[in-house]
Amino acid sequence: MTTRKETVNPEELIRPRIASIGAYHVEPYPCEVALDANESPYAPPPKLAERIHRAMGAVALNRYPDMLAQNLRDAIAAKEGVEAEEILLGNGSDEVIQCLCAATLEPGETVLVPSPTFSMYRQIAGYFGADTVEAPLREDWSLDLERMLDLMKDRAPKIIFLATPNNPTGTRFARAEVETVIENAPGLVVVDEAYVDFADWSFGPLFRQAPNVVVLKTLSKVGFAALRLGYMMADHRLSAGVNKTRLPYNINSITQAVAREVVEHWDWLKPLFGMVKKEREKMSAALKKTGWLAPYPSEANFILMRVDKDPQTVFSGLLTDGVRVRWFKDSSRLSDHFRVTVGTPEENARFLKSVDGIR
Repeated sequence: MTTRKETVNPEELIRPRIASIGAYHVEPYPCEVALDANESPYAPPPKLAERIHRAMGAVALNRYPDMLAQNLRDAIAAKEGVEAEEILLGNGSDEVIQCLCAATLEPGETVLVPSPTFSMYRQIAGYFGADTVEAPLREDWSLDLERMLDLMKDRAPKIIFLATPNNPTGTRFARAEVETVIENAPGLVVVDEAYVDFADWSFGPLFRQAPNVVVLKTLSKVGFAALRLGYMMADHRLSAGVNKTRLPYNINSITQAVAREVVEHWDWLKPLFGMVKKEREKMSAALKKTGWLAPYPSEANFILMRVDKDPQTVFSGLLTDGVRVRWFKDSSRLSDHFRVTVGTPEENARFLKSVDGIR
């Protein structure tokens, strides 16, 4: 075939709505201690690692995965106290959110989120032509319930996303306020519990009491980010409808095999969650003593803090020391805030030593 003269600009083939969206991007600053992505710093316990290695070795790489991931869904159902038909699996929670939006949103409909919160809610809703409306959180990062209810009345959102504990603030929204949102919502309420294993309680199968509720969970924050496994729990009729937008074989066989071992031996991970919570409190106390870092209470595996010095100077100083944290420099409300993941005791000590060296 001869080379075709360009008569169409490839960029013009992209839908205007998509062209207007910025791609998700995180600057890949080189470092020795990565405390910016809310990953677990711990490898699986040895006895779990041994089972994982055996499970991986038994995977038939020449065969397609189980399209229903039935064994894994059964294991999750047993862990969560729900039915397998109420569970939908995704290649990370991002894919579950994308399936939810694909199944429910029409162009021009509204999605409501508190602000600040996880950026992918807005990003993914935008793919489907939805408008995202924000309800700013209060100064202590609690839910502004009155504002939420007003926006629900004015905009009739098709989906409300509530991450609790919230990212990037680390705060847990009050149970009574979340229940009030659910009771008044004209559409879906998605309760995202990605960080719930570092909090003191969970909403659990809330959808059993309110069929317009979806509960999201993930393995990414508890030591298995590489698996890319998230899941939703919802009324079986809703899960069946959303499942129609899921691509076949979306959960690969290795992820299915490993995640099943993880879920079936969940109790083996709980001491690691306790270590993260203990280190979180130690870090928070140490940060308060600096006099120029103001950490907020957290129920997640990270701490959000206000920086009362020039953020660029502090961020650069940490990077020079080989420590990477998350700086929300492009956020109007968080431009003077950092989020730091709770690492191992050694990583946390390295971070705090770097902080002490900044003048």
